[in-house]
Amino acid sequence: MVRFKAAKLRAQRGFTLIEIMIVVAVIAILAIVVVPTFFRETRKTKGATEVTPMFAEISVKQEQYKADTGLYLDTAECPSTTSPAGVAASTCTAAADWVALRINPPEAVIRCKYDVEVGTGAGVVDPGGFTFTAPAANWFYILATCDMDGSGTLNATYFTSSVDTAIQKLNEGN
Repeated sequence: MVRFKAAKLRAQRGFTLIEIMIVVAVIAILAIVVVPTFFRETRKTKGATEVTPMFAEISVKQEQYKADTGLYLDTAECPSTTSPAGVAASTCTAAADWVALRINPPEAVIRCKYDVEVGTGAGVVDPGGFTFTAPAANWFYILATCDMDGSGTLNATYFTSSVDTAIQKLNEGN
């Protein structure tokens, strides 16, 4: 009977302190690895969900403008600074060149700044770290700079052009 009681007591004991410490250590190590990755992926998603529709809107409006006038329209960088909190898109849609293109941003608040450069003639152009080989005809490229983490130091940069509509990325998620 005594033996049965001792076995029952041992079976009812909980976790040892060592077991709990090991579990806490494993959770801490996982958190150290997972949390930065989560925030990096969040910044990537924020950038891509804004840049992709804006690039599509600007590209379509550039093509419509070219169909009407025979040329693409160079636009000033807008907004002038990046902001993780965002800037009202109306600050850009009020600019004369954005009005001429009839750009209608897909979002009311934009976090990246957009610059459209145009040209005529072949050659190699270096748009902020991207290699762009211009064709002999009219061309444009769009460069978006985003500071999604608010650091102001290492910005994500996105690029597309009238020659290649694929979106290229630098420092995405930083």
